[in-house]
Amino acid sequence: MKRSIVKAIVILTVMLIGNPVYSACDKTSCISLGNDLSMLICVEYQTVQYAFKLSYIQDSSGLFWKMDTSTFRQIQSGAGSCTHVESDLSIKICCVNYLDNNYAFTLNYTPYPQDPTGLYWKMDTATFVASPAVNDPLFPFQWHLNNTGQKAFSQSEGTPGEDLRMTQTLADKLNGLGVIIAVVDSGLEIAHEDLSANVIPNGSYNYVNKTTDPTPTSKGEDHGTSVAGICSAASMNGKGGWGVAPRSSLKGFNATKTNTTKDYIESMGGHPRSSDVDIFNMSFGDDTTGYFSLKPSYSTLYDSSYKLRGGKGGIYVKSAGNEFGEINIGTVENPNYYKCADQSYGRSDLTCFNAAAEEATSRPEVITVGAFNAAGVKSSYSTAGSTLWISAPGGEYGNAAPAIITTDLSGTDKGYSRKDLVDPTNPFEIGDPTYNPNCNYTSAFNGTSSSAPNASGAIALLLQINPNLTRRDVKHILAKTARKIDPNSPGSKVTVNIDGVDYEASQGWIKNAAGYDFNNWYGFGAVNVDAAVAMAKTYQAGTTLPVVLLDRSYGSAFAAPVAIPDNNASGVLSTLDVPEDLTIENLFVLLTIEHPNTAEVGIEITSPRGTKSILLNIRSAIKTGLDKAGGVVLGSNAFYGEKSKGTWTLKVLDSVKENTGTLNLFKLRILGY
Repeated sequence: MKRSIVKAIVILTVMLIGNPVYSACDKTSCISLGNDLSMLICVEYQTVQYAFKLSYIQDSSGLFWKMDTSTFRQIQSGAGSCTHVESDLSIKICCVNYLDNNYAFTLNYTPYPQDPTGLYWKMDTATFVASPAVNDPLFPFQWHLNNTGQKAFSQSEGTPGEDLRMTQTLADKLNGLGVIIAVVDSGLEIAHEDLSANVIPNGSYNYVNKTTDPTPTSKGEDHGTSVAGICSAASMNGKGGWGVAPRSSLKGFNATKTNTTKDYIESMGGHPRSSDVDIFNMSFGDDTTGYFSLKPSYSTLYDSSYKLRGGKGGIYVKSAGNEFGEINIGTVENPNYYKCADQSYGRSDLTCFNAAAEEATSRPEVITVGAFNAAGVKSSYSTAGSTLWISAPGGEYGNAAPAIITTDLSGTDKGYSRKDLVDPTNPFEIGDPTYNPNCNYTSAFNGTSSSAPNASGAIALLLQINPNLTRRDVKHILAKTARKIDPNSPGSKVTVNIDGVDYEASQGWIKNAAGYDFNNWYGFGAVNVDAAVAMAKTYQAGTTLPVVLLDRSYGSAFAAPVAIPDNNASGVLSTLDVPEDLTIENLFVLLTIEHPNTAEVGIEITSPRGTKSILLNIRSAIKTGLDKAGGVVLGSNAFYGEKSKGTWTLKVLDSVKENTGTLNLFKLRILGY
């Protein structure tokens, strides 16, 4: 939208203040105002009806509309409810809709000095009144879409502007139309009042009862229904709130209920029922105190996923995890929380689990998403790691600070919000009589389970505006346009004393040699929808990123294991020389470490240009799993855009007394061009 049009909207918004209701006006229908502020109107003059287009003209002296004479035509009497034109040719606009508000005003026929032959009308601003159109009642509370400092039914306010930065996108009314999102999760209530319009008929699948309806039958909570609302809840239906992409299409696959490899693969593009999906939202992960390797069948799925979307590649959006402070090593029904801060070496300021310790987050096909809250800092639970690509709103818990408002299982006796809650997060959760009388929505959904669908919805908007984008293009646009959130980020800078020597255990923001900002808390930063959409509009697939992506590996097995000094900040160093000068798109370290408790171990890699990335932080929960003979994979996005040629240095250190170990393998794999 042109700057002049945005200025006009600002003028209209200012005029709205103090005019909350309409003046008396017969408004049997509402004219739709175009994105360029043009309107098609029907008028009646001396008993004859006419239709024509009024085009907006920005002028410093007022708000003018010009008749487009090429559209002028007489229409059949009674063909519509037309506005009466007074003898002075003034037109009383009873209702015009724009940006989900209805406006009424009078247009006075006025000669325009710069164009004396044209037919112009000027708004009489004294007559301007406005009111909200029929809208979704929870939209004003959805801080993640437009943060104005709402409490969102919690006890504290957010910080204005700490959201998806999609003001212009909302104004342009992008909605994700034509893009299919699969919610691979616990279920999806396909008949929910705020989701059903976007659910593809018979497009979902229930792996428990082998039907096309994954609606849960129990009265418990349904994670998938809430995830779906964040990315794809319908807008402008007078119900609930909005999804980020409110006209994107939905499929639900309840693979987390059966939790079998076969069902996950079928849900993620490995079966005809999911092969037409554009974006796979994976708001799930593995709670464990060890490195979690991918099964070969998942690797095969990812390797072949370039065939999806007509060869442009399926897009996998994954939660980074909610284990910054603790890990549930029990079950949902019987939780057992492992807290790193409670261990003998414990730290509360370093991520307990590490996103890089789940191999799926290192896959180049996957966009791993961290979470930030309504104050614009990392959500307290959001797992950190070098494999994060981007961050999106996840909120806190909905009590002291805002969570995310989204869909919930319908009914007062099921879901997250229900009438019988003994200790509700806030009053909304037990059926707010105004905003949630039937408990069809929740204001307490959070986690990177929320940030992932926020990112999925944002990506749907990019694919709507430019369907030719490849998966690599989407990742590039997100990285290039990301907002450097929490710019000073004091909490993410952590120094630990190891045997009298200070060691930088968490770096905070760094800038790599290619100019990209990166932080293990946030990846490249917060999703900036407006900037990403603007870039996507003119982005030419296959030009910025060459079509051919080279895959290179370097290094070989060690002749003998190398000892890791005990409780020593200097650690052991190993180097690799890379002869090729590729522009790095993805970098992976393959290594094998034998150690009685690798939670004591820290791993970092430094590029030839001096960029350092901490792959695995010390004092974590990753006690086991790094001893795989062929090497485990630890990815880092911190080197995106850098050149590969030169000497790479791996550092492995031990941060606690007594246990000792060895480094047995170090290799590099680089995808670049």
